Amino acid sequence: MDAIKALADPGLREAARESLAARGLAAVRPLLDELLDATSVVGRREIEFVLTKRIGPAAFDEVLAALAATEDEESRHRLGGVFTSFRAVDRYVEALSHPSAEVRCCAIFGIRSVCSVAGGAEPEPGVDYGLVIDALIPLLADPDAEVAHWAERVLKVLGPGVVEPLRRVRGHGPGRLRSRALTILASVGGEEALSPADRAAVDRLIRIKLSDDEAQPLDVGSTSWIGVPTGDQRGVIELLGLFDARPATFALGLSVGMHDSHDGVEHGRVYVTPEVDGWTLILGPWCDPGDPERAEDVLRVVTELSRRYGRAQAYHSVEEDGGSAWLVVENGNVVRRFRASWEDDDAQFTLGEPLPEERAACVEEGIIPVGDAGADDEEWTDLAAYLSPRLAEQLGVSPMDLGPHTTVRGVGRVTLTPYAREHGRPNTGAYAI
Repeated sequence: MDAIKALADPGLREAARESLAARGLAAVRPLLDELLDATSVVGRREIEFVLTKRIGPAAFDEVLAALAATEDEESRHRLGGVFTSFRAVDRYVEALSHPSAEVRCCAIFGIRSVCSVAGGAEPEPGVDYGLVIDALIPLLADPDAEVAHWAERVLKVLGPGVVEPLRRVRGHGPGRLRSRALTILASVGGEEALSPADRAAVDRLIRIKLSDDEAQPLDVGSTSWIGVPTGDQRGVIELLGLFDARPATFALGLSVGMHDSHDGVEHGRVYVTPEVDGWTLILGPWCDPGDPERAEDVLRVVTELSRRYGRAQAYHSVEEDGGSAWLVVENGNVVRRFRASWEDDDAQFTLGEPLPEERAACVEEGIIPVGDAGADDEEWTDLAAYLSPRLAEQLGVSPMDLGPHTTVRGVGRVTLTPYAREHGRPNTGAYAI
């Protein structure tokens, strides 16, 4: 149809839209053919606009049928883009029972595009969220793994209305939905959304897994930790003012650390390891010795720890983009504090003289050792920005190097920090156990 080709011409586009809209259903199939033509000069967005905004709901069934019939990935992608742009929630709910897994997936995407309340978005007016939630829940056990995955993902962004229906699933079944229902409840409302029975079940599972818990690397990408050469976990917890300590596996500690370091920095919670090769590690952003908001308090608590246990250290390491900080204290005396993050205020964190391990790293790298005449500050910073894990390993124990070879005594614990007393308890979520 000439009108379809005219969509590519800005001067003719509006008239072409009007012409195609007037033809209604008769224009849908030719428009879809043009959409799927890899050689077409007509932009996909132009075709999508005519189908969804000018022809509108009348085109829905033909787009659905084309989506169900197509077999190649690129065509599915193009048709799926049109399908999810109708913003027709009632039709998407109907399509959730379609025999085609591709259609079911796209219907879920369509619901997400209209109904998500993530990021503070307001609920869509006129949408029956209860109806949408009830239709999505059975898909948690869909035979197609991708459909089940996306049903779970979208239920997590539909707001607090999912809690009661999912609690009913947890309490009354069907059994095939219970596992994913628990994950969604934890993601949406944390521990507080779980029933007393579910909380008890989680605690029981943690106790079971702790019986043969094996150390694993605790690298969360942007990792902060305090290290103390002692197995006196209780004493460390008391001295730091930590509270509400609860048993946790290494996997749970890693999962909490990942959440608290990346989903909005959380200072209200840390993971305290069991004794690992003679050390106790405390993991979480609260431990960062180079954080302007935390640096002085970290200096204070690490100094107190060193007075009791002889030595104590704190580190921060950003794996991908670089950025390090370290603090080494012995018997109440600061040996060294340094931050390397390419920020203008790095120098204000420097205390003490370079460590022998810092100078050795420079020699190994082939640069003049830090502190020597002629040392290049830029070269040193580029090296130091990735040095924290190495220094931690040389001076004690690095959380990145834990594993089956690590000697473990006791059990780890997730605890709240003094920050939580002043600012409220952290939000909980769905964590690995």
